[in-house]
Amino acid sequence: MPQIIVKGISGRQAEKMSVDCCRKLGRICRCPSDWFVFDHIQSDFYDESGKIAHWPVIQVWWFERPQEVQDSVARLLNDYLKRQGYPGSQISFHIFDYSSYYEDGQHY
Repeated sequence: MPQIIVKGISGRQAEKMSVDCCRKLGRICRCPSDWFVFDHIQSDFYDESGKIAHWPVIQVWWFERPQEVQDSVARLLNDYLKRQGYPGSQISFHIFDYSSYYEDGQHY
C-alpha cells in the first residue's frame, strides 16, 4: 500500500515502471519504497465504434496525502509514461478511509 493499478500498457512495461519509479515514489511520499505495489491489469478499451487505442490509465489507491504530494506523484508517473513514448495518460487518486481498510483480516 499504496496500490498503483496500471492499465493500457503491457505487463513488462508495468514491471519496468515499478522498478524505475518505486524509490522515487518513496522519496516523494516520505515512506519506504517497498510500500508501493504496482498491479497490472490487462484490459481493452471500447467505445461505440468498438475496440479503440487508448493511452495508459493509472489509479492510485492510498491514504490521503497533501495535494502537493499527489501532484508530484501524478507528474512523476505522467512524465515516466511520456518518456516511454505515450502521448499522455489518465491518472486518478482514490482515498482509502482508515475505518474501511483491512490487512490480513485486521482493521488498519
